Amino acid sequence: MMAVRDGGVFLTELKAGEKATILKINAKDRKTLNKLMALGVLPGMQVTLMQKFPSLVFKVGNTRIAADEAISKNILVLKN
Repeated sequence: MMAVRDGGVFLTELKAGEKATILKINAKDRKTLNKLMALGVLPGMQVTLMQKFPSLVFKVGNTRIAADEAISKNILVLKN
């Protein structure tokens, strides 16, 4: 079941191939937030979930990013 938070869902809850808009980054530590921002993961950006296994791969702009589930759960998105 998909849980809705602040009008969105976690990036990890999308299905492969689904597109969404980044609503918010809920990083609890500055290091994770800075890492995501440096990769171009910013509110308002379009994101496409490419795959969920063996690791989560998503695309923001022209950048493909592989991240573990703990980091990906910091990204709140609104499905398009």
